[in-house]
Amino acid sequence: PRPEESLRSNTSLLGFLNRCRSPIGQRKLRQWLTQPLTSAEEISERHDIVEAFCSAEGLLRQIEAHMRRVPDLERLAARFQRIPTASKAQKANLEDLVVVYQCVLEADKMLAALRTYEGVHSEVAARIVTKKVEACVADLRNFRALVEQIVDLEQAEQRVYCIARAFDPSLAELAKKRDAVVREMEVVRTAVESAIKLTVRGNEKPISLTDCQDGRGLRVTKKHQQAVQHFKGKPQVKVLAIKKMEMIFTTPELEKLNKFFREAAAAYDVQSAQLVNKALSVAATYASVMERLGEALGALDVLASFARVVLSAPCGFVRAKLDTEGKRFEIESAAHILVVANSDKSFVANNLSMNKDTSRLHLITGPNMGGKSTYIRSVALIVLLNQIGCFVPCNSAVLPVFDAVMCRVGASDMQLRGISTFMAEMLEASCILNTATERTLVIVDELGRGTSTSDGFGIAWAIARHLVEKSKCFSLFATHFHELAALEEAVPGVRNRHATAAVDAASGQLTFLYSLADGPADQSYGAHVAELAGFPAHVVAAARQKAAELEASGGSSAPLERAAKRARTEGEGVAASDDEDPLDYLMAATSAATFAERAVQSLPKLRSFLAASAGAIA
Repeated sequence: PRPEESLRSNTSLLGFLNRCRSPIGQRKLRQWLTQPLTSAEEISERHDIVEAFCSAEGLLRQIEAHMRRVPDLERLAARFQRIPTASKAQKANLEDLVVVYQCVLEADKMLAALRTYEGVHSEVAARIVTKKVEACVADLRNFRALVEQIVDLEQAEQRVYCIARAFDPSLAELAKKRDAVVREMEVVRTAVESAIKLTVRGNEKPISLTDCQDGRGLRVTKKHQQAVQHFKGKPQVKVLAIKKMEMIFTTPELEKLNKFFREAAAAYDVQSAQLVNKALSVAATYASVMERLGEALGALDVLASFARVVLSAPCGFVRAKLDTEGKRFEIESAAHILVVANSDKSFVANNLSMNKDTSRLHLITGPNMGGKSTYIRSVALIVLLNQIGCFVPCNSAVLPVFDAVMCRVGASDMQLRGISTFMAEMLEASCILNTATERTLVIVDELGRGTSTSDGFGIAWAIARHLVEKSKCFSLFATHFHELAALEEAVPGVRNRHATAAVDAASGQLTFLYSLADGPADQSYGAHVAELAGFPAHVVAAARQKAAELEASGGSSAPLERAAKRARTEGEGVAASDDEDPLDYLMAATSAATFAERAVQSLPKLRSFLAASAGAIA
């Protein structure tokens, strides 16, 4: 997702799939999206777990509920690993110890829920999920005992993290001394409250003990501030601080008690810190097990997220069949899930049927905005979803296991690095040509723009031919070069398809049908799209007239390019190129002087041309 988008936004694949309940699950999902599986066995195992959760939604809800209480174990483990080091980065504390302990308890509850599953995939679920979590929980058994013995878990429930008094007798003695001073302070507070005689309602305590810079002080709210400040009796009142909503003050007797309190608290803190450091040093030895538990729970969270997506998605998801031989690539009613999720309009699903031997490259032509890019990207998304272990948005699918999905889509330049839009296209295409294998899926969308028509067509033709003859990989090639359709007859393994559209005969209005059909497109619709975009009528009319003139002349851009070349060389004394017709070059002169100059320059070629013509006539 973009920086301004949420991690759960439906505008990105990560956001759409992110139904994870824990931080480690979200991080694991991002990792899986960037590192898809290439093993059919591992993909199938993930599919089994997702299918198991989909068939047992009650179990899925239990796992999701427990996952909400799973912390970021990976970061916690990193903090524990830093304890024996001299690192200045944040290290684990007593609160982290309790958080990991609570996570282990949640993992134990999850195990109890997972053991209740007895469906078709119970064996796979036990091997892939349950046993891994069980092993981690078993290895943390002594860790649990350590925390239960050292930490005061009752206080931890109130978010007060301290060592249990029963763990160390000397610590318990120091705690008693500190608490005795606190009780004496409470006696002083009661005496001051009685002496000042503040008006209160019900059981309200107008004066309370609070922490301050000197230790403990007495606090009153704003409405009792004047009464305390003007009190002239005993005990003597000393104001420490006046704040917006309260006033802090003390008395001579409380000041004496604060001295004893500071001494008792300091002794307790020193003893407690020593015990905490020893406990954390022991807990640090379990950091690797914490990492393993985080790995197992993160994977479980992602698989549960996939199941939740399948059950709640706006279109149907199915489990794809894997073709381990890599011969068949078939999808029925493929949908682009992000388009479906972000649009309230119905989506026109399309089929894909490719065979490694007879139709491994599909050339897709058709109008702009006709659905070509959406179609080929939906296929790429389905392949990616399948290989991270998720179900796919279609009615049925038979998919090979690809080693890579390589895309040449979009158009952007890198001005700071001196790379033009066309150069960026060529670099991406070069990477595909040099690295694609027979197990690669190649997606090409509009290749060959940014140069002359003949150059662009030649590059697109050569790349498509290389993909089908040399790389021999499954490829979807969307293009506006209708002449590429001839590749189907020239090279085996190519199949033409086109995005359909309809033009009203009376009004000339263009309607996109968004469905794909076999064969190449019969015409271009650029002027219609320009009209839809709001071009002035005279500009659209001029465009249609010029297009008609070019089609009448044969539809080739070669005459235009020759004319442009002559315009650049005219008047500069530059001779015609070797492959140019000398008569065309001579007759293109625009003045008598230029004609004479070109006649002299072309004289040897004209003699050869006339001699060849005479020989042909003879």
